[in-house]
Amino acid sequence: MTLRIACLLGILACVVVRLIDFHYQQTCMIVGGSMLFLAVIGTLIDEEPPPVKKQKEPAS
Repeated sequence: MTLRIACLLGILACVVVRLIDFHYQQTCMIVGGSMLFLAVIGTLIDEEPPPVKKQKEPAS
């Protein structure tokens, strides 16, 4: 989860830098794209299995 949040914050920073200074457009696209790729890979690798349902013990 932390990796995905860090990547999304990096993408947001790239968008802000691109809006402020247009000269860094290509750099921001490369860095933002690689961070998006890392976020997607991190999501696929870190996917947790669904929780196991516990069976109720019969009342004695």
